[in-house]
Amino acid sequence: MEMNPAAATATATTPGGGPARRERRFEDDASTPTSSASSAPTPTPTPASIAADYMRNFENIIQPGKEASMTREFNPQVAYEFERYLNPQKLKQHVLGSEKLRSILEHYARETQQPLKKMQQQAKAIIDEIGLDRNMAIIRWCGIAITAIGQRICDGFYVNSASMANVRKDMGRCPVLYLPSHRSYMDFILMSYICYYYDIEIPGIAAGMDFHSMFGMGTMLRKTGAFFMRRSFSNDELYWDIFREYMYALVANYHIGVEFFIEGTRSRNFKALVPKVGLLSMALLPYFTGEVPDVMIVPVSVAYERVLEEQLFVYELLGVPKPKETTKGFFKALKIIDERFGKMFLDFGDPISVREFFGHDSGQRMQRAGVGGHLQKLNRQEIELIKQLANEIIYQQQRRIVINTFNLLSLYYASQLYAQRSANIDELSRGMLHLKRIFNQLGAHVSIKASSIKADIIDAVEIHSNIVQFSQARLQFTPLAAKQLATQIDVKRMKAHALCPSTMAVAVPMLALQLYVNPCLFWLARPAYLLLAALKEQRKQEQQQSSGSYSYDSTLSALHSYVSSMDSLFQHEFIIESNREAVEFETHLQLLLDEKVLELEASGRIKVQDNECAHVILAALAPFLCLYYQLAVTLRQIPFDIEFSNKDLLVRVQKHVEQLLQQPGGAAPHVHPYCLALDNLNIAIQALIQRGYLLKCRDSGQLRVVDAPGKCLRELEQQLLEYCQLMPFAQYSMAANQQAQCHIAKL
Repeated sequence: MEMNPAAATATATTPGGGPARRERRFEDDASTPTSSASSAPTPTPTPASIAADYMRNFENIIQPGKEASMTREFNPQVAYEFERYLNPQKLKQHVLGSEKLRSILEHYARETQQPLKKMQQQAKAIIDEIGLDRNMAIIRWCGIAITAIGQRICDGFYVNSASMANVRKDMGRCPVLYLPSHRSYMDFILMSYICYYYDIEIPGIAAGMDFHSMFGMGTMLRKTGAFFMRRSFSNDELYWDIFREYMYALVANYHIGVEFFIEGTRSRNFKALVPKVGLLSMALLPYFTGEVPDVMIVPVSVAYERVLEEQLFVYELLGVPKPKETTKGFFKALKIIDERFGKMFLDFGDPISVREFFGHDSGQRMQRAGVGGHLQKLNRQEIELIKQLANEIIYQQQRRIVINTFNLLSLYYASQLYAQRSANIDELSRGMLHLKRIFNQLGAHVSIKASSIKADIIDAVEIHSNIVQFSQARLQFTPLAAKQLATQIDVKRMKAHALCPSTMAVAVPMLALQLYVNPCLFWLARPAYLLLAALKEQRKQEQQQSSGSYSYDSTLSALHSYVSSMDSLFQHEFIIESNREAVEFETHLQLLLDEKVLELEASGRIKVQDNECAHVILAALAPFLCLYYQLAVTLRQIPFDIEFSNKDLLVRVQKHVEQLLQQPGGAAPHVHPYCLALDNLNIAIQALIQRGYLLKCRDSGQLRVVDAPGKCLRELEQQLLEYCQLMPFAQYSMAANQQAQCHIAKL
């Protein structure tokens, strides 16, 4: 069934196809009241009122009576306007009949000494494997199913209608790339559903071959706009070249827009991953060749009150293998319809013009335009520009991720555990409203409301009852039976060390809690660096008190230096590179001064106050400091002349951390169950390789500790230990560990 792809820049109906009605928005109670007196001066907006106004732009698109009509005529606005439009089959024919592909196939025919016709047959089979399709009947039925399931398990799909309108107004003049954050398989389902709701052409979506091989599911996904790519092209250069040509045509010659995940895979730790630039480079090649005038990139931020795969991710982080995607597994997963997942938020960043971001004018690409497209490859300078763009996309994604009730509850509760305390609902309410004010000041979008804070907390705890619960009016971890875990997990199949069930029972709820803290680290990582830098400088000044050899400028310079050092160490952990470091330093310094965390005198003397704000900020960073420290401790026990695999190192670290966690009463300092998380250990290992503390053999992949001047692992360990010791707490919640051990004993 063929749709009409005409550009519909305006419609008489509301989004969703229903009649015009007063729309229900995401309400907040921090708005600035309007005055009836026309002569009254307009009050200066506060961070709270700005945040409240922003959150009111979110509307629930599955609210009963407002959901999309799946039987209405679909007359979408196209991403890129042409005089004549291709359908999916003609797009494949366009690629197969292109001069570029013919030149490529002739090259491989000569290289392999095979007939050109055979190479053409191989190319057709590959394009059939890759290519998207479109069937409106299937799209409509999927929409009906998503609406029904969404209304059953969710409290709403909240979309920022103002940011969506901002995207629509710039569409039509050039190709559009939609680049969402990736936390769940729901991400691309939501994106397609929202495009249909707002009458925008549903984009072609890059999907892995895992889905292609699922019986029935692969065909269904293809007919809703998915095109498939292999996870690894290995040495199959023919596949690589054909996929690149298909992507080139999809961007340059097709009208629907393209969607892919710049992080490459779902983030199992709920924070941004280092961007992968392979697909982005392919998608931008038509721009660099001059075939399209510009490319519009739309960063998309998706946030979940509860991620559907949450428990699966926790177990994967501890080493339980990921189950293979199968149709049977999909239907088994439908048991989630008996659970609650709260609200889902989707926001669109300001569209990025690639031409403006790169600072190009039309003349700068004329030389390239004269070269045949099939001969074009990106040069080193262009690759560096694309890497800068990728970091900016990740930055913009994170800026618009909505911080929800459970994010702030997890953050506050974790800080209380470090202080060896629990919390009741009054303490949680007070602490979370304070945190909301801090996040609003930093520019974050927070969904909680002061008028209903206690009800929202109770609701969030109910949604996340697998992690926390109220017991005797105080928040506690939900007990997890070690014996139950022992029967569910095959320790022989664990990716690294075979953790014992009692360790898993302690680690699972604590890791789950940390996952919901992690989205806050985009906002808190650099304030935490600055706070640690201030603690370090304060200690140094106390040691030099008699000499008084410091000034205001020297103190600021020292703080900058310490922050830059931590930024470099954690650059793969928190993707916050934005070339805005100087401005953000001033913002974060002002925040800590306003919150009375820091006192900075004109003489340069600095003093850190041990208050609740300081505890919360440091508690957010502490698990990562502990992980890097315990990794360094483990590596120092390995002789310089011993080679080892990545898996060997993961086993050593997990075994070492498990021994620390099993000490009576959780007495071991500078350790956290998050130190067991394999994804984060791999990120930390990669960071040490890039910084030169570890050497990776290119051929064998084996690792070796570096023994070279300036790359002393002992110095790094001492540096990390110093930062751990500067924390106002020594161990991760002896109280939490004792609580967990008590639960295990009862069970």
